[in-house]
Amino acid sequence: MADTGTDGTATPAPHDPEDDMPLAELDARARADAALRRIQAGADPAREAFDLANTMNDETVGRLTNALRRFLGRDERRTARRDDLR
Repeated sequence: MADTGTDGTATPAPHDPEDDMPLAELDARARADAALRRIQAGADPAREAFDLANTMNDETVGRLTNALRRFLGRDERRTARRDDLR
């Protein structure tokens, strides 16, 4: 949204890089920022990096698995209905 300046002209609202990020990437950035804050507060950098990488890897594998299930028509809801017919 634009704000109106004192002279009546419109000035654009500040633009953050996060405005253009996909939601998953924004979440990853927020987690990375939190890990950096913990490291600055004295946490073990190797442990923080390991935890962050594992979390991001788990989410990526989950998204890929769900996309493949949708593509192959093996959605859990459809599988449950097939099992009910047996």
